Amino acid sequence: MPPYRAKKRFGQNFLKTKSVIDSIISEIDPKPDDKIIEIGAGRGALTYPLAESKASIIAVEFDNDLIGYMTKLLADFQNVELVHADFLTYQPAIENYILIGNLPYNITSPVIEFACQNRDKIRSCYFMMQKEVAIRLASSAGSKDWSPLAIFSQLYFDIEILFDISPKHFSPAPQVVSSYIRLTPREETDIPYPDEFDFVVRSSFQQRRKTLLNNLSKIVSDAKLLSDVWNKLSFDLKIRAEQVTIEQFLSLTNLLVERKILTYKKN
Repeated sequence: MPPYRAKKRFGQNFLKTKSVIDSIISEIDPKPDDKIIEIGAGRGALTYPLAESKASIIAVEFDNDLIGYMTKLLADFQNVELVHADFLTYQPAIENYILIGNLPYNITSPVIEFACQNRDKIRSCYFMMQKEVAIRLASSAGSKDWSPLAIFSQLYFDIEILFDISPKHFSPAPQVVSSYIRLTPREETDIPYPDEFDFVVRSSFQQRRKTLLNNLSKIVSDAKLLSDVWNKLSFDLKIRAEQVTIEQFLSLTNLLVERKILTYKKN
């Protein structure tokens, strides 16, 4: 089969080194009764060895040329379904599946958000992504990398950076180091006001250079009651969003809602 050339417009960088592929497959540890959804099957570097495990594979690929390539490559496997689709518009009809993928930078955040929204159907996630993005996801309060995406991800998943992957292991070689990470659903945190929590967190980071109090003053209706909330939580007046833990954001949201000063309105 002739080699397939990567298309820059799709952000394609194909994994090529067998030892790295073996390490990835070892982490996933596929079993015959597993259900696996792969985002971007590419040239089948992972799809093929996953298929050999006899697990049920749904390989979602946006590039129509690769669908033809992969159809020939996987012709002998009955346990692989190739789906020609943009994963961001794809709606899986299965549950209790493992979600994997080598994520281009431009779809990393949407895929993580998809995982958060579908966490009740996902058993675990294994993603390759830019190292700097992986570091952000695994960051903690007090770090400059702390962000809404990290907060929402860690609210629902335990995040582990398993190992880094040098550009030399891809074709064509990207300009950045990649990291391979695992997301494992964690026990559900009680969130009395999930929509309001989302609103408060995103609003808090709206202008990172400003204090949390300054950012939130724009979304509350009573400055005096907001000051009371600050005292209740023992927050410093100069605290910024990147210093606030998930638990503190939950407490903050609960107090703002219970005191009826949050201007958020559900659609």
